[in-house]
Formats: sequence, structure tokens, C-alpha cells
Amino acid sequence: MPRDDFYASPFGVAFSTYMERPWLSRLIARLLWGADVSPYYESMAAIGAVPVGGTVVDCPCGAGPALMALSPRQQVRYFAFDLSPSMLRRAEKKIRDRGLPQVELANADATALPLPDGSADLFLSYWGLHCFDDPAAALEEAARVLKPGGRLVGSAILAGRDSRRQRLLVKADRGDFGNPGTEEEVVAWLRSAGFAEPHLQRSGPMLYFDAQLS
Repeated sequence: MPRDDFYASPFGVAFSTYMERPWLSRLIARLLWGADVSPYYESMAAIGAVPVGGTVVDCPCGAGPALMALSPRQQVRYFAFDLSPSMLRRAEKKIRDRGLPQVELANADATALPLPDGSADLFLSYWGLHCFDDPAAALEEAARVLKPGGRLVGSAILAGRDSRRQRLLVKADRGDFGNPGTEEEVVAWLRSAGFAEPHLQRSGPMLYFDAQLS
């Protein structure tokens, strides 16, 4: 998770602001990253597919952009976890403003979630893997809390040498980056955690993944 609450900075405020505005997020992603973030917003439809009585885990939840896809009337449990106090405060305001009684918000590390084994139907891992020191451990924790056959949906920014822009922007231990992996490494982490062959979609340095626990 971000060190010293990186997201309390002006960057964090700007990030949470434009991520909640898909049109602005698409523009910034295209100009800055040379990538398309439309798959990110489209993948949130997975939330609406969780059955009545099901459980969703959103980690890291950030300021709660995925809550846009949650209906106040949807009968599920929704756990939203993050280590950034500033992001949790923004998410808490969103929960109040939208009237989402099914959301339980907490400060928690992605590698040690306060949930029992096999308790979740859907795990959302949006824009977190590249922030973690140990992304493989975070995916193993996601697998632990998912039920057999549970679904993991997420996104990450990749390290690598695919473009000059990527080499300049994505550097380990700089800003909110921890240990970003290459596409091959992310796939290896998913397989090692017990996920079946993931469905991948790539746009520039952004990787979108959708996988089922074996």
C-alpha cells in the first residue's frame, strides 16, 4: 500500500477526482499513458452480477470509484479495504452520499485481510498490484478469501521496456510504485495463487485481468 499516505498529496486528490469521472480519466490515460481505461469501468459490471447474499471484496478500494457500480438496493456484503487514511475518508463520504448500507469500510493490508477463508464471491483488485512491495502475496491473499470458483477482476500498471514512456513513468519504489511486474510476471503470480488461465486485455502499460479461482 502507499507509503506515508502518498494519496494525501495533491496527486492523490487529483487521482481520486478524475478516476470518478470516466470521461476525464479516459482523456488523461490517453494523453499521459497512451492507454485506454474503458475496460476498467466496463469490468465493474461484475459487481452487479454477484448473487443475492454474496460477498464482494474491494482492495485496495481507494476513494471508492468502484462503488459507482453498486446499487443501494443490491443485497450483498461489500468489504472495502485500504491503508491510505485519506482515501478511506473519501470513500466513507461516498458511501454516505450514495446511501450504501451494505459497504463495510476498514483499514487493512492487502496481504492480511480480516476475512475468513473462502468467504468472497468477487474480489476487486484495481490499480493496486503495482503499488505493493509483494504483489504475489496480495494475489495469494485474494485467493485465500475467495470461494472455490470465485472471481478476481482487476487492473495494474506494468513495468517493462515496451515503450520509452513506460520506462520513464514506471519505476519501482518511486511515487506510489512498489514492485510493479511485467505482464509475464503478473500471469505467473496469478497461476501460482491458484487462478485458472486469466482473461487478459492490454492497453499500453495497463493490464486488465479477469480470472477464476480453480
